Amino acid sequence: MQNDRPIEDPRLQAALNEVQAIYRRSDLAGAVMLVSEHEAAFAYPIYTTWNIVVEDETIPLGFRFRLKQAETGPERAAALALGTGHMLHQLKDFGAQTQLWMGDLLRLLKQAGVSFTHTPFNGRTLPRLGSHP
Repeated sequence: MQNDRPIEDPRLQAALNEVQAIYRRSDLAGAVMLVSEHEAAFAYPIYTTWNIVVEDETIPLGFRFRLKQAETGPERAAALALGTGHMLHQLKDFGAQTQLWMGDLLRLLKQAGVSFTHTPFNGRTLPRLGSHP
């Protein structure tokens, strides 16, 4: 899952691709946000061998949950489900921490007389995740 719009800065796109390749090679999940002078790019490389999230390029934001106990056996199915819950909760915690800390830093800058005008998400409504039958 990554930006739902093309990234204009080729340097930013190349760096995002490189970071995502590290996640895949290392069989790790996570979140990455890269910020250049004029643009930001993000990805949630969450496809690993130890969780049930699989890529699906046929749907928006491109993922599905796939768990078939008949294929994996009950112990492996339970481990995959546990890995998924662990990953999703850790990423949620990281998002909350990032929001809190960046808010703290902006507040400290404002106290020092430095403030910014910022339009979140360039005025766009964030896409929501849903499911397909």
